[in-house]
Amino acid sequence: MKLIFENTANVITAVGIVLTIWLNFIIWDGPFNQQFVFILVVGIALSDLLDGWIARKLKITSSVGEFLDKIRDKLFSCSAFTYFFIELWKWNGGACLALVKGLVIISLAIELFLVLIWIRGFINGLDTSSHFLGKIKTTFYFIAIGWWFFVCLIKDIVGGSFEIILYSGLIVFLFISSIYGILSASIYVQRHNDFIEEKKK
Repeated sequence: MKLIFENTANVITAVGIVLTIWLNFIIWDGPFNQQFVFILVVGIALSDLLDGWIARKLKITSSVGEFLDKIRDKLFSCSAFTYFFIELWKWNGGACLALVKGLVIISLAIELFLVLIWIRGFINGLDTSSHFLGKIKTTFYFIAIGWWFFVCLIKDIVGGSFEIILYSGLIVFLFISSIYGILSASIYVQRHNDFIEEKKK
């Protein structure tokens, strides 16, 4: 019973990882049910909210939980932004589409950079724990990804306004998350530099 209690948050995170893998199988396999995909995205987002809240509430935070949380978040964001990148390049449009494409590229680049920092830090024993700026960045990434699949879900309802609604939300959410992503990356770089300086002493 104690073992189950101590791993409640980790189980929720693991469910989020499974849902993320399931999501990828669906979206990369061709035409899919937009409603079901949106439900999966909401489920992944809820797992991100619940695991951290439960871990703090029950005081059962752990390095394993942090590790699993990063895997779920990076797998979700990197795969979603890669999907967006490929899909957007099939579309034709003006300045708004170009801006969205640019923000998707920036977001994907930031996430891949953070993955590299995380892997290197994990190998070298560097502090790769989450911080406040990173949590804000991840929150807006989740919102942007959710926005994409939500607007695609209601595409038939909004009709001709589809692209305007999709682009406007993505521009706002990805712009904010990119700023926090750059700030977050700078903190990890500073930690790395401090670690190198400490080793020289």
